[in-house]
Amino acid sequence: MVSYLHSSAFIILFTFCVFWASAALTTQSFAQNNEFYNAYTPYEITSPVQRKTHSSALEKLYTERLSQEIEQFGYDLFTDSSASSDFESEASRTPIGAIQDSFILGLGDELLITFTGQRSDQAIYRVTSQGHIIIKDIPPLPATGKTLAQLHDLLNAQLATMPNTQSYISLSKVRQIGVLVVGHVKKPGRKTLNAFHSIIEALNSAGGITKDGSLRQIKLVRAGHSSIIDLYALLLDGAPQTDMTLKDGDRLIIPPVGPTLAIAGSVKRPGVYEIKEILPRLSSKSTADQNEKLTLDEMLKLSGGVLIPGQNRFIRINPEPNGQENIDEIDTHTTPLFSNGSILNVMSGKAKRTGTIKLTGQTRKPGLHDLSRNKTLAKLLSNPDILDDDIYPLLGVIERWDTEQFSTQYISFPVRSVLKNKFDLSLSNNDVIKLFSNQEISTLFKAYTSNTKSIKNNSKDGGISNDIYKDDDVLKIYLKEQPVHVRGAVRHPGHYPVAQGITLDNILAVAGGMTLEANRDSIEITSANFGQNGQAHERSGTQRITISLNETSGTNYTLSAGDSVRVNQQYRKLEEKTVHIKGEILHPGEYNLLPSDTISSLIQRAGGLTEQAYPTGAIFSRKSERRAEELRFRKAARNMELSLANAVKNDKNRPDATQIEMVRSLAQELTRIQAVGRITVETDPAVLSVKPELDMLLEHGDRLYVPKRPLSVRVTGEVLSPSALQFISDKAPLNYIHEAGSFTFHADKDRAFVLYPNGSAQPLQVNTWNHKPIFIPPGSTIVVPRDPAPFSFIDGAREIAQILSNLAVTAVFIDDIRD
Repeated sequence: MVSYLHSSAFIILFTFCVFWASAALTTQSFAQNNEFYNAYTPYEITSPVQRKTHSSALEKLYTERLSQEIEQFGYDLFTDSSASSDFESEASRTPIGAIQDSFILGLGDELLITFTGQRSDQAIYRVTSQGHIIIKDIPPLPATGKTLAQLHDLLNAQLATMPNTQSYISLSKVRQIGVLVVGHVKKPGRKTLNAFHSIIEALNSAGGITKDGSLRQIKLVRAGHSSIIDLYALLLDGAPQTDMTLKDGDRLIIPPVGPTLAIAGSVKRPGVYEIKEILPRLSSKSTADQNEKLTLDEMLKLSGGVLIPGQNRFIRINPEPNGQENIDEIDTHTTPLFSNGSILNVMSGKAKRTGTIKLTGQTRKPGLHDLSRNKTLAKLLSNPDILDDDIYPLLGVIERWDTEQFSTQYISFPVRSVLKNKFDLSLSNNDVIKLFSNQEISTLFKAYTSNTKSIKNNSKDGGISNDIYKDDDVLKIYLKEQPVHVRGAVRHPGHYPVAQGITLDNILAVAGGMTLEANRDSIEITSANFGQNGQAHERSGTQRITISLNETSGTNYTLSAGDSVRVNQQYRKLEEKTVHIKGEILHPGEYNLLPSDTISSLIQRAGGLTEQAYPTGAIFSRKSERRAEELRFRKAARNMELSLANAVKNDKNRPDATQIEMVRSLAQELTRIQAVGRITVETDPAVLSVKPELDMLLEHGDRLYVPKRPLSVRVTGEVLSPSALQFISDKAPLNYIHEAGSFTFHADKDRAFVLYPNGSAQPLQVNTWNHKPIFIPPGSTIVVPRDPAPFSFIDGAREIAQILSNLAVTAVFIDDIRD
């Protein structure tokens, strides 16, 4: 017995020493590896490729050699190291889902056993250290090493003496196991897991394997025996046996990463791959002989294969012992050529498409089409529904590669004629058929004729609806060489590129048709098609003819690029001409105008005057007079500003701040005032019937306002209280002015005048020493203008009085119209 105890103690002590030494060596190796990794972290690669911040030394090395970023394969299998702490809290939990009857029980497992029938109870039972389940009234049942199904059978055998009693067993808590994970992991050490956890979960609990650790040489030590785990079998082939479940006391040792090679280019899974070591590292053979060598087929299988079959080139970059790299192209698939440090770069050739054509632009079915089913344009465009509504019908373009000249050629065709089965053209392999919109053609030639940009700069014409012109200056130049110029009485004159067979009626239709004032008997066509033998014998064949579309059809005249068409005009254009009448009219409003319309005919069309109408005070405004009046006001404002500027420069007679502000205010008023353009006319129908010579012809834009019969006289201008006063037949002008508060300080009494209702004016003598009374009819306005004396310092001051009077009169007319 004592000897047995001594032997057990020795075994425990020896196991502890081995464990301590193994952990110490692994920790030292891990520390050295971290030192190696950290030493390379600040290493900066001068390649133009932008790399990730946390690239490993291997990734940086291969990235530098390839001049493109590449990552190590397989290390994304592991979860973030921050989640590894969750494994310990999950270690004691029962996995989700049903536990199979084949589950083998061990020390520490807890079972939930339920009895029904003669015995009815439920409890949790733990597998004891002796490996038994102790249940009341039942002998101890052996559990360790038995499956759930076997334990259930043992329990049912004990219950045979209890009638109508049944039992149900389920796993309540899984036993915990301790697994040691050391080597090149982020968090090495002892990990507490449960019996259901596998190798991958143990590695995840340690934060995962670092990129300087091996995925193919993982050592699993169990019960004194070791085995090698290759995770590539799981990653590449999905072998489930690789990720086996663990047992208590297992050890996982992750050595440094082994020999590697890289696969890049047109493969499905580019990356840095670890290859196997054939012989032990302590072998007397050279290092090169120890490493696995792969064939081209094995390399392609490793990377998932090429992206697309075809003319792929396989370039091997192989390091030499002298530090140089050997680059060669591999054409054999079965010879082992790739070993530690090799790189396979798969370069795919550009696929050459055959048997197709491409339709672009204004079509509802853009893209590739089968050439065997669409051998001609007529077959491709057999249905008009394939085209967009804004299709340009006179020209389409086929872009074709000339195999003789090795250049691109453009072939034009008339879209409309193809749709009408009047034109056809055979298509070739890889032809690109381009269809344009009316908006694209209009925008292209609008930019071309503006002469604001060169042809090169027009490569980005605004307003083009799609990319048919994008990066194709040659196509635009080609289109600009094909136009027929359409001018004159058409709705959309301009330049229209054409293909062969386009006729005059086609051109006129695209140009919007002829306007109403077009002369159909005078259509000029300038074309080389009418010349003698075209352009033969160095003699220009271009001629100009004039045709009548009333005598012949436009389909008889074929046009070509460079021809021009002019539709002459008859100068009987129908324009919308109107006059406006308002005020005391039965039917006021806007009326259309004929050349023979007069004031009396306008009043008659408007239903005549009302009983309250006052034709003597009618205001007649003409558009041309309004423009002339506005120009006079603007010119006077400019002259005043110029005179003010000159006066300010004069040191002897410089105006003060008040005078300057007055001139500026007057100039601003002249620029803002609304012109009336009044003309004195006769509007009384009774007078016009007797004196028809006074009946003025109307013009477009004329305005006639007939006010109500007034019973007042207005006083405005420089009086203290401008107002409308009651008309009294024998009241003198000065009396009206006194009733309006008399003159202000700035009044110019010598230039006071009366504005009669018909627009005529007469000076008044209203000074007390020379007062001369005159008859003031109702509807008149007495105007007292402003004294121009404050403006005497500027040039042309004598015109200020007239300007001030005109402003006063204009203000009166505007008030009348507003009223």
